Amino acid sequence: MTHDSQAAAPAAAPAPAPADGVPLDERERAFLRARQSTGAPRVLWWSVALGVVCFVPAIVFEPDFRNVWAIAGIGVALGFLAMLAASESYDQASLREDLAAGVKLWREGVLTGVMKRDDGESWPPIYCLYIDLDGDDPGVSTRFSVPWHCYDAVHTDQRVRIAYSPKSLRLLNLIQGEYDYVAVNRQFDVHPPPP
Repeated sequence: MTHDSQAAAPAAAPAPAPADGVPLDERERAFLRARQSTGAPRVLWWSVALGVVCFVPAIVFEPDFRNVWAIAGIGVALGFLAMLAASESYDQASLREDLAAGVKLWREGVLTGVMKRDDGESWPPIYCLYIDLDGDDPGVSTRFSVPWHCYDAVHTDQRVRIAYSPKSLRLLNLIQGEYDYVAVNRQFDVHPPPP
């Protein structure tokens, strides 16, 4: 009787979901995939590289650029652009990790604040909720960007139950009393025009 000494290699098991995590459904995966961008980080990093290529030779070869204020101004501008590029790269990497993990976390907490950022030039404004999640450091709020209708419907200092992607902090569900926000159902809602 012959026996195959090489047993089949076991398939790699997926990483276990956290205790409060549930699998993303296909619509939620599509929702997160739609927020992926490989172009934005590349454009920002290319802008940093272009700035270095343009300004370093100018500083080296042009005497007018060899003063502290010009070098400091260029350095601050390039540093800010590099920080923006790094932040966008981190956000996109977090989104990829969330899609690979394939889970959303359900947590409860208290909605401690809201924020509407309207610079008067671009429309629509940016809306954010600040939530103190149960079990996290007290007084340390987690910030979630939300659409206008979710921002208008919720009330501060009340309990909420939310589901979100753990690394990129994309809000997928929010329940407060009778209000139930589901991101995949409301993603194409048109914002009202400016007043």
